[in-house]
Amino acid sequence: MRRAHRLSCFLTAIAFALGACSAEKAGGGEEAASNAHEATNDSGWLTGGHDAGETYFSPLKQVNASNIDKLGYAWSYDLNSTHGMEATPVVIDGVMYASAPWGYVHALDAKTGAKLWVFDPKVDGSITSKVCCGVVNRGLSVADGRVFVVSIDGRLFALDAKTGEIAWQEDTIIDHARGYTVTGSTYVAGNVVVIGNSGAELDARGYVSAYDIKTGELKWRFFTVPASAEGPFEHPELEAAAKTWDPNSFWEVGLGGTVWDGMAYDPELDLVYVGVGNSALYPRKLRSPAGGDNLYVASILALDRKTGRMAWYYQTTPGDQWDYTATQKMILADIEIGGRERHVIMQAPKNGFFYVIDRETGELLSAEPYVPVNWASHVDLETGRPVELAQADYSDGPRLVFPAPAGGHNWQPMAFNPGTGLVYIPAVHASAVFWIPEEPFIYQKGGANAGAMYAFPAKNAGAWGLESEAAKALPPLSELAKGQPDTTIRGFLRAWDPVANKVAWEIETSDRWVGEMNATWNGGGVMTTAGGLVFQGRSTGYLHVYRADTGEQLAQINVGTAMMAAPMTYELDGEQYVAVMAGFGGALGGSFPEGTAPYRYGNAGRIVAFKLGGGVVPLPTEVEHASAFPRPSIERFGTQAQIDHGNELLKRHCSRCHKNNDASGAIPDLRRMSAETDAAFEDIVLRGARAEKGMGSFEGVLTPEEVEAIHAAIVDAAWREYKRSQPGPQNKPHEPVKQ
Repeated sequence: MRRAHRLSCFLTAIAFALGACSAEKAGGGEEAASNAHEATNDSGWLTGGHDAGETYFSPLKQVNASNIDKLGYAWSYDLNSTHGMEATPVVIDGVMYASAPWGYVHALDAKTGAKLWVFDPKVDGSITSKVCCGVVNRGLSVADGRVFVVSIDGRLFALDAKTGEIAWQEDTIIDHARGYTVTGSTYVAGNVVVIGNSGAELDARGYVSAYDIKTGELKWRFFTVPASAEGPFEHPELEAAAKTWDPNSFWEVGLGGTVWDGMAYDPELDLVYVGVGNSALYPRKLRSPAGGDNLYVASILALDRKTGRMAWYYQTTPGDQWDYTATQKMILADIEIGGRERHVIMQAPKNGFFYVIDRETGELLSAEPYVPVNWASHVDLETGRPVELAQADYSDGPRLVFPAPAGGHNWQPMAFNPGTGLVYIPAVHASAVFWIPEEPFIYQKGGANAGAMYAFPAKNAGAWGLESEAAKALPPLSELAKGQPDTTIRGFLRAWDPVANKVAWEIETSDRWVGEMNATWNGGGVMTTAGGLVFQGRSTGYLHVYRADTGEQLAQINVGTAMMAAPMTYELDGEQYVAVMAGFGGALGGSFPEGTAPYRYGNAGRIVAFKLGGGVVPLPTEVEHASAFPRPSIERFGTQAQIDHGNELLKRHCSRCHKNNDASGAIPDLRRMSAETDAAFEDIVLRGARAEKGMGSFEGVLTPEEVEAIHAAIVDAAWREYKRSQPGPQNKPHEPVKQ
């Protein structure tokens, strides 16, 4: 109970900093931002994670274990998009603000779901050629009567909270010729709004920027990696960072370190906590041949809110070469450790260790694996460094590595309940085989520049699997997995005790996809409440509710739409509502496996709200699926060498979106191309003929010869799948379809 009281005091301080009148002072003596509301911390949902500490915990308890069976449909709202929904809405003064793909904003009456206004950022569809994992958006923030959101192309908007009109806008991207996009949420800290960017797999150099919430003036910018060994260094921290890089590093590729998701703010310390992403190129031997920690990739930074100067940093994965970002959502809390109250930051980043860090000093308090890990034996608490194992070094050949690059935990928010003292993590047991292609790496400006390849030992993984053409030369999995943990992919909702450093309870969330790729994404983000409940949606379209202390399932509600985002809750006129943004997509948006809600009902994104005494959720109309794989519209063409090269290019440039695994999806299976698409293939890929539909131009990234090789590989794959799907022997030569 004492631990719960301390956390509630911390949340109260955060709510005051967010909601106090503008004459009041925040830490550091600067004016605090005033939210456009009079809602209390108890009744509203003030940030994507409920509060500045991003706990995803609500003190509301009208909905609880005794009446959860009466929770039912209140209202729904159509988002007019089939892309992935990864944001958690904000509710302030009875208005719900929700960001959607591309950077759209929807303002609704939180009681009825009625539309108040919609903001369209008017993004050029050609930006999708630089997108890693869908045109998603992970959230917005509200302060001083304005809504702050960023579009996928990096424009930061301040909108009038009442009308949706633009108050100001700023371009946050320093070089549009590089592979920058922005998918993360904005974060308000005092009188600034903070935003990062994405694109480390392409050629981005990471940074985070802070803008004045009233004027849009750039107040500071912190680069996470140096531009060169000699400088110039934009700020002092880069001079120290440069010493951790080989002077002959591949500076031209940008080196990554993008800040694409998790941040948090402590108004008492006046510190902004920033999660930094993976390195680029992936392999150390290509990126920084002499080695080094390569600061500040895969790190947590504590930055002064007023100046952007660094108070401390902690690097979770020194010299990262597995896409082990530290951008996963962070939680701020005050907990008792060893008989002493500690102000901590907690994170479960991709690398598989759960970190508890003193948020005042950066001291590492604990780091224990929450999923199977084989890249490091443990984290040395004296040095704060992981003890790396040779098993994970793929510089001289393929290696099976745990966790996979999707991580033990990805962007899906975890939550902390002060009543139980537990953190609820959407966790994944998964591995991947990493290898460096034989052909020499050639930098492509604005293109994919990972420098390594990886494949999952999973069924139905398509271009991401060990059975893909790009992985066909690898040793058998039985050889690669000898002596390693079980490679069966599984998903879990895991309740973690951050004091005892162990799992308190867990629920498997794999459903029917044990061993398949969808197990990694089936369980969505998490929300917990003082009602003793934990909420989590799944790709099956069911919202699951558990007891926070034991994990006992109390309810499951058929929503009919897949959920990846974390739910949220708020109170209006004495009634508690629970709401969630629903819609599948993102990194797995190219496929909807059979059994998922989007396979059965389509993937029309919507917000669904619930309340006690509500009804049954109206389900979308069921989708009809073609039973047979279609005969390809053109005959095979190209040499085998050309087809093999095309498969390598497909893996490098196209598989970020197109999984081509014979499942339905928002993004087409290219093997099912129509005659019209086959005929226009080069125009689509190089000249942006379908940019308005989200297929951007790859001009300058791919040559006409490379596009032809990709086309040949797709047609070859289409014929092989068509032949496989036909009954009986298939020995007749393929003939082109007559036009």
